[in-house]
Order: sequence, then structure tokens, then C-alpha cells
Amino acid sequence: MTIEQVKEILADGTAGYFATTNGEQLEVRGWQFQFAKGNRFYFGTANTKDVYKQMQANPQVAFACASNEYNVRISGKAIFVTDNEQKEEAFAKFSPVVQGMYKSASNPIFEIFYIESGEIKISKGFEPFEIIKF
Repeated sequence: MTIEQVKEILADGTAGYFATTNGEQLEVRGWQFQFAKGNRFYFGTANTKDVYKQMQANPQVAFACASNEYNVRISGKAIFVTDNEQKEEAFAKFSPVVQGMYKSASNPIFEIFYIESGEIKISKGFEPFEIIKF
């Protein structure tokens, strides 16, 4: 399977679970994948949340989700988007729910990040995972 095929399976706005570490243990919470562009998988959060502080301390993260057919795990390094033009472009692709929460890409608490330098593990049903490095 290719990364392009994974992006076809992983629809924009897919709900799943996002994992970080608090320094002592993993923390997992419900999360929404926003979109993929190239080899980057985009998400958003607020810089007032513990998850943001955890990513600043240790940027190694993971996102997992499942559909009726596939199990998908994406893990790698969280990279925050700091360029205002790139933030605006990414925000325009975010789900209406997230856009409604933060109102604009220039909201001072809103952060956009993507996962890079990682791997995707994908399986169909209970078949063994295929690993795709990106």
C-alpha cells in the first residue's frame, strides 16, 4: 500500500485517538484528524491544553483510528505550523466544527501541527499490519 492509498482510506475529519506522554505515562484522548497534504497529516489544538504542553516537552505522538475495513496508526514527530500564510491555508481545510471553535487561524490559542518523520501501520481487519515510513 502507498501513502496515497492510505490518504484515500483516512477521510478528512476522521475521529480517532491521539497519544502523547506526560513524561511518566502515555495519555490517550479522543481526537479528530483534519487532512493530509503530501506526507504530512494535520491536526489542531489549543496552546492552553495539557496535550500542547506535552508535545512541546516530547513531540513524539501517535494517532489511531479504525473503520469497518481498516485499522490505521500514524506515529512520528509533531511539527507546529508557525507561518501565518500556512496556518491560514491549513485552517481553511479544517472541519467546520474546529473552525467554529477557534473562529480563525489567527486566534492566539489555536495551534496547527502535523506529524512527520514517522510511520503508518495499516491493516485490513485482523490481517498483519503493513508499515509505511514517511
